[in-house]
Amino acid sequence: MKTRFLIVILIFSLNTSLFGQSDYFLGKWTYCEMPSDSKTKELFNLGMDCIKQNYAIGAANNIFQDLIKKDKTFCDAYFFAGYTFRLSNMNKEAVVMYYMADSLSQNKSIEFKQNLATTSMLVGKIDLSRKKFKEITTFFPESPEGYYGIALTSTVIGDIDYGLENINIAEKKYATENKDVYFLKAVLLTLNNKHKEAIYYYEKVKSKFSKDDNFNGNYALSLYEVGFIANDEQMLKRATKHYEKVKDKSALTEYAKSKFEKK
Repeated sequence: MKTRFLIVILIFSLNTSLFGQSDYFLGKWTYCEMPSDSKTKELFNLGMDCIKQNYAIGAANNIFQDLIKKDKTFCDAYFFAGYTFRLSNMNKEAVVMYYMADSLSQNKSIEFKQNLATTSMLVGKIDLSRKKFKEITTFFPESPEGYYGIALTSTVIGDIDYGLENINIAEKKYATENKDVYFLKAVLLTLNNKHKEAIYYYEKVKSKFSKDDNFNGNYALSLYEVGFIANDEQMLKRATKHYEKVKDKSALTEYAKSKFEKK
């Protein structure tokens, strides 16, 4: 499978993860010192209330940009300006603000690095995304998210062995079973031609991803490869069944399509 839609789906799990977000989004504390005047605090709290209620996001963005104009060292204002851009699907603008926030915070914030890394992937800045995910593993080594993110970037960069190394670390660090991790691991195993191992992980996540093209396309390929070698007609039929569930076959690699399309 081509990886654009896989990235979007699995980035969503990072963006909604509570491991890194913690209570920071409640607005009760900041990483950089807030200007001491009461007006700044009042505006900051108003912007945070808009975010928490998912209301007037454009106005909240204006608030945080005004705070930046007042104090260009206030990293949290940059971050929430980026965050409100992201909520408005203005991802390129969000990356700029996230980058400033992360630069000013001196590696104190996992939230800044996480959101910069994930949004960078959405706009195609894979090298920046990889760099920030690696920084998470350096400065926040107990978080699984840096390792998960490195593995996700591997589907684009192509260093699949490195991706598998990191997804295995992430799998161990998550406190509970994580189907997004299993799905990404399955795809990496398929890309690494470890199809029998991949099938095991696809089976673990099929209840969640059974209607997803990435799932059905990659699962079909692994089923085909194992079934062909074993001369297992039932497995080959299952492979065809999952291939037929792929709604957008243009997203499949030519190699995968060649196993199912008659010429």
